[in-house]
Amino acid sequence: MPAETTTEKGANFFERLVQVEHGEWPRLGIAFFYFFFLLGGYFMLRPLRGAVAANNSEILHWLYTGTFIAMLAIVPVFGFLVSRFRRGQFIPAIYLFFISHLVLFALGFEGDATPMWMQRAFYIWLSVFNLFVVSVFWSFMADIFRPGQAQRLFGFIMAGGSIGAIIAPSITKGIVPGFGAAGVMFTASFLLMLATLLAIFLGRYSRKQSQNQPTEVIGGSVWEGAVQVFRSEYLLYACLLMLLHNLTSTFLFNGLAVLVSENIAGFEERTTFFSHVDQIVQVLAFSFQFFITSRLVRFLGMPRTLVMIPGLLAAGFVILGSSMGLVLFAAVQVAQRSLNYGVLGPTKEMLFTVVDRETKYKSKNFIDTAVYRGSDVTASWIFKGLTSAGISIAHIAWIYVPIMGVWGFGAWRLGRLYTQMRASLPSDETVAR
Repeated sequence: MPAETTTEKGANFFERLVQVEHGEWPRLGIAFFYFFFLLGGYFMLRPLRGAVAANNSEILHWLYTGTFIAMLAIVPVFGFLVSRFRRGQFIPAIYLFFISHLVLFALGFEGDATPMWMQRAFYIWLSVFNLFVVSVFWSFMADIFRPGQAQRLFGFIMAGGSIGAIIAPSITKGIVPGFGAAGVMFTASFLLMLATLLAIFLGRYSRKQSQNQPTEVIGGSVWEGAVQVFRSEYLLYACLLMLLHNLTSTFLFNGLAVLVSENIAGFEERTTFFSHVDQIVQVLAFSFQFFITSRLVRFLGMPRTLVMIPGLLAAGFVILGSSMGLVLFAAVQVAQRSLNYGVLGPTKEMLFTVVDRETKYKSKNFIDTAVYRGSDVTASWIFKGLTSAGISIAHIAWIYVPIMGVWGFGAWRLGRLYTQMRASLPSDETVAR
């Protein structure tokens, strides 16, 4: 299969930098700002979740369990919507559903005076929200961009989200002292509403590009997406990749929450700390997404690109096992999240451009939500069990090093399968819509 090439003749410097062709700008631009507002809204809220996690560091494993149960409840509802309604109907409905809940939380939040049950409910809600709406976004992108376009453009689209995520913590830091958590939530609701409007506009533009043919209702069983995961070697390796990544990221999140609770006091101070961490992560992630990731995949290929991440993180865990402290631990988490958002995120979304529409929406959503949070639950209970047994965070870091080896093997195999599936497509020029 011939590789898709960027039009060089007549392309300006920015087009060559982004690797975009002339006719792709409208769709790419809408997708860029759609993700900008979507992640901007979420990352305004994320420091609040970090502060809640620090306030509840002793029961994080139960909050993960509650999130997983909520995910299991919502997956069949999403499967029903996808099976019965067109893309232009169920995507805006999902966003409006979450926005209405956020407004209700804003009316009840009062910082440290917020009832503990509401803080915990918000933690679970936001943990469901961030996975669900981002998963829907990337299912949408995989539906309207071809595999070759995805390899060139998904990094740039993700960079739009990173810019929103870079700006958002500063907005949160500016709002919290004067207006508290409620002010942050109302502002985030406005950004999410803008993302919803752009989702509607992008759907209409894509339909217009397809001669105004309405997108087909995907149909099928409510549970078909979950069933298909266990029938497909490709999807099972995707699940393994997510499981092992989450074992790593959840350890880093929980460990940092424990260290913050021991070293930083006060809801606003902890929110500010997590805002700084988020901002550094997004600056680094943006650099990967905008300048490096698409070129990395082209130069190394998908298998080597996916293997690179556990290799680098293994070195970070060796350092943590040898030395421990809040700043060092935060630095390793920054590295992990930067690689996740900057490299693993775009490549993971590319993996779903070579499958059918039902898999893109149903199976992908099942993996991104139920499997993702299921691995979170597993990792959080492992962390709780190890710390309850008296094992230090530094010693736990050593335990995780072999996990990186298994992750590396699964990543290599998944990358090879992707390469084979892409080569078997009739043409990389087949238009998605």
